[in-house]
Amino acid sequence: MFAAARDIALPVVRALGSALADALWPARCAGCDLPGTLLCPACRRDLALVDQSEACPRCGAPDGLHGCAECCRSEFTFASARCAGILEWPLSRMVTLHKDAAELRLTALLARLLADAAGEWCDWAQAVVGVPASPGAFARRGFDHGALLAAEFAHVTGVPALEVLRALPRRDQRQLSRESRGTNAGASIGYLRPTPVPSRILVLDDVMTTGATMEAAACALMSAGAGEVRGLAVARACGGRL
Repeated sequence: MFAAARDIALPVVRALGSALADALWPARCAGCDLPGTLLCPACRRDLALVDQSEACPRCGAPDGLHGCAECCRSEFTFASARCAGILEWPLSRMVTLHKDAAELRLTALLARLLADAAGEWCDWAQAVVGVPASPGAFARRGFDHGALLAAEFAHVTGVPALEVLRALPRRDQRQLSRESRGTNAGASIGYLRPTPVPSRILVLDDVMTTGATMEAAACALMSAGAGEVRGLAVARACGGRL
């Protein structure tokens, strides 16, 4: 009964919150600051979206189908990964505004990009799990952007969102070299027992660079009983961009 009431109330609360935010802080385009919209048509056309038919099936890098320089020396526990776009303007600014400037109205736009990239994976997945924010990031921002993305992705696709991972203290990945990220992320994510996990899980993150954070999440889920984990990210950082 409580769950049914919650499911009815959440869309109403979401709509009221959005209306209040628009009244107090009018929307501006994440790419060019044009007032009145979160992403204007021109900036939407400039999104460097990944063609999934040409992307690396292991790490989601663009143009990596026939040989990927991004992950050729990496071993992953997650079976495959897809990324919605390349970490370039305006997508890079959308990610930054969403995470660091609390422009949470972008959550729906980013979740829709993720859903489009996921495609038929939405029929495969039994659950989606967001990469949790570190304790320091949560304290600094006051919210977990990964959990918000996962919840909105669930709302858009119908794939249930689970909060079964916990983040351990770690340094901000953006301050580290590519070589240091694996060590930093390796033991940074744990599993919240005794919640059971289904066999087929999508792990969702905003940015994928080396795959270290996605790998840590996948290892935690596999150790908890998942049969296969696939990764899904909003943006792929390529060619040395961090």
